[in-house]
Amino acid sequence: MGSGLSRSQTAYVIVQVMVSIKEATASAIAFAEEALGPERTIGVRLEEVESTTVNGQDAWLITLSMIHSDELAPVAGVSKAFTYALTGRGKREYKSFTVLKINGEVKAMKIRELADA
Repeated sequence: MGSGLSRSQTAYVIVQVMVSIKEATASAIAFAEEALGPERTIGVRLEEVESTTVNGQDAWLITLSMIHSDELAPVAGVSKAFTYALTGRGKREYKSFTVLKINGEVKAMKIRELADA
């Protein structure tokens, strides 16, 4: 045996795969779209990413912003999303999502208040 282990010895390798920031962000966006609906997730964009620990589990803290739906006055026959795409303006609301690194599960969604918003 060229491995340096005898027949009675067994080697164990533990490999922990971590969800990437990109995957965690996709999970947070999908969760927001499902929980809040299309009218409240217009113009969603990534704002902040932070590595953290929650209840002993490694997690990503993902902050997303989306255009505040009350800010958009739709033009007759044009959706709010299209109106935003044309103007690119409007007040944004911010939400933070706790996403577990081990499996990408969203454990929490919170309102994120900005100091000078």
